[in-house]
Amino acid sequence: MATVVTTDRWRFAAVLGAAALLLSVNPLGYFGGRWDDGRYFEAAWAWAAGPVLGLDHWALRWPVVLPAAGAIRALGVTRDALAVPGLLTLAALLAINFWAARRVWGGGVATLFCLALLTTPELLHAAPRLTADLPELLFWSAALWAFWFGRDGSRGWLLAAGIASGLAWATRETSLGLLLLLALAFVAGRGAPRTGYVWIALGFATVTLPEMLALWSASGDPLYRLHVDLHHIDIPSTNLAGLTAPGATAPLNIALMARWSGDGPLRLHWAIDPWLNLLANPVYGLNFLLAAIGAVWLRRQLRWPVLLVAAIVALNVVTVTYLIATDPKPRMFMPATVAAALLLALVAGLLWQHGHRRVVLAAGVVKLIAALVLLDVATSYAGLPALARAALAVAPGPVHVDRWSASHLVVADPAVRRRLSLVSARPGDLYLTIGKLADYTGSDAPQPGARWQQLWRGHGQLPLTVRVVQALGMARDYRYPALYVTLYRRLPDAL
Repeated sequence: MATVVTTDRWRFAAVLGAAALLLSVNPLGYFGGRWDDGRYFEAAWAWAAGPVLGLDHWALRWPVVLPAAGAIRALGVTRDALAVPGLLTLAALLAINFWAARRVWGGGVATLFCLALLTTPELLHAAPRLTADLPELLFWSAALWAFWFGRDGSRGWLLAAGIASGLAWATRETSLGLLLLLALAFVAGRGAPRTGYVWIALGFATVTLPEMLALWSASGDPLYRLHVDLHHIDIPSTNLAGLTAPGATAPLNIALMARWSGDGPLRLHWAIDPWLNLLANPVYGLNFLLAAIGAVWLRRQLRWPVLLVAAIVALNVVTVTYLIATDPKPRMFMPATVAAALLLALVAGLLWQHGHRRVVLAAGVVKLIAALVLLDVATSYAGLPALARAALAVAPGPVHVDRWSASHLVVADPAVRRRLSLVSARPGDLYLTIGKLADYTGSDAPQPGARWQQLWRGHGQLPLTVRVVQALGMARDYRYPALYVTLYRRLPDAL
């Protein structure tokens, strides 16, 4: 027994080492700007100075905001500091899933499970950033494993399942899928004894009731969070056709469902695209595709795991796409992705036992290569501070930026940040813009109608994958969305 425990400890250490190596390929880190992490940073920055009442749905997600505020107070505003909460969440996610899978199926399956997760680019894209994706996923995982281990009616496990469910709900309302899964288990009389669900409800209430009372006390509205969340579509989003939907209610809104852009590559009809792209989207599709093939192959041995995974996937997709009617991006389907990764690990473990080791190794190599390529080509904002520093070296004086550019550069050197100004530029002033080469149409000068002189422009290096492909004579016309920075001087207005 001691030998098995020692072996599994080394296995988990290897998992953490693999995570570190894969993250080093392209550690995306903080984006800022209009991205979610820019909004979470604003809320965390405010909380670092003291408690505040959040005015939008990002600011109310305290399981994301408070750890970020703590990192800011302890470590300052740096790219590394803002990556700490997400990296710790990834480590906790791997630890919980490894420990639980090891307890049920052994250390071999647990290791395969974690490796399947780590070769899922969408998960690694989220890890070093300020997002709700991994915290919600962590609490989904904790809740479902606690529920699984509490099937005998153990009050401690069921209370833990309720607490984790409450934390998932506090993190993001897409966890409604988790609550529906528990509710369906209660109605069907599956899982824990029906009296045990009282402990789940009690655990859930220990998280949600204090939050509700605190927001009620601060705002005077007992349903403050619900009212704020329901108005998230009043905030402009480039993922929504028309940018906003003022006056509309998101849940069960078919017209709104059709307006979200989603994320391909398949785009046939909004109602079925999320299902098809579970298999087709490269940032997580291999988990679903390989698990589905393996489940068909080994359907007799994996009947109940397939049913459980199918239930998790279905409720996750249905909740996001139809019930809440939010943007069906891959990051919204992280719980489904983890479920598919677990099924894939079970498939790989059985195939290995049955002597099909070449099949398992080939699938692993394919997943690893795909992950490395997709990690490499992901657009990174890590080089922006250096580009901004080079631009500001061209000319002295204040440099004017818009709100979003300033947000991108909150992790830049203090010497850069001190020169940035959010007031409107006047003739003779400097102005800095940030854009993507793939979106460049010939001019990105601010304030159309004014006259501008371009003083400097620079962009980051293209990823290794793009450079190799183009060196081989392929994809010469491909416009990689590398970030570029331009420094302008505003000229006197024409008479």
